[in-house]
Amino acid sequence: MTARRLFLRQCGAIALASALPTALRAATSPYDHGLLWKITLGDAPVSHLFGTLHSGEPRVLDRAAPLYTYIDAARVFMPELVADADAVNAFMAASTSDTDELPKKVGSKHWPRVSQMLALHGVDERVQPRLRPWAALVTLLQPVGGAQPTLDEVLVRRARAAGRKILPIENVQEQIDAIARLPDATVMALLIDSARRHDAIQAGVAPMTDAWLAGDTGELARINSRLIGDDKALRRHADLFMQSLLGRRNARFAERLLPQIREGGIFAAFGASHLTGPDGVLARLLQAGCTTDRIA
Repeated sequence: MTARRLFLRQCGAIALASALPTALRAATSPYDHGLLWKITLGDAPVSHLFGTLHSGEPRVLDRAAPLYTYIDAARVFMPELVADADAVNAFMAASTSDTDELPKKVGSKHWPRVSQMLALHGVDERVQPRLRPWAALVTLLQPVGGAQPTLDEVLVRRARAAGRKILPIENVQEQIDAIARLPDATVMALLIDSARRHDAIQAGVAPMTDAWLAGDTGELARINSRLIGDDKALRRHADLFMQSLLGRRNARFAERLLPQIREGGIFAAFGASHLTGPDGVLARLLQAGCTTDRIA
């Protein structure tokens, strides 16, 4: 597996993060349906937000072309992240250590399973022991053999071809920190659990893709309820994970989108799971005075 491919598959950890056991949120939300939204604020030109799926599945990529009109007309294109060479290099440097510590941290009881599952994702057995625990975790949360490019990459390429200004919402270090700064106990517990339940997590790919294709962002958030375990300690770890991966980043997304929305004419594309919920990006923009209207 190339460094670039590993980076692109790992940096989209949210793709399968909702397969982790986590507390069930409110059953419904005003933003439980819809991927494409019109955002207005005062007299500024209209802006648009689109909830992507970090996937290269052909049916997902088919949704790119209808968005080109919005990208071509935008003043600024704001993707979640730009996966350029610098970002790839930074990610790869952060994801491995100089020592073979991961087997010891995982423990002899669980390491064979973790190693076996990492191998399924194309991680060489010589690299596995040097992976940071957070990097091993997000690897196991990705679809096995996921195709590239992802929808996110396709949209960035279109924006470049159209000569649009590109302003990423986050940088790679911020994405890394969302997981790397979690408590060690949380990362290790979820890593071991993700290896143990690897088949169930992989089985979640198809229903999540179907929900996204249907524009059902609420279902994306509810799928996790079907995999909730009875282990209260694990549930607490999963809640910390999701709060870091979604909640805190939702606040950052809204904070960085708002100045550009005030000027108007932006097209932003980021993971659909960030759109929905009472603390999602759309709810935060509404609280900031924006008008949010679903297009599709």
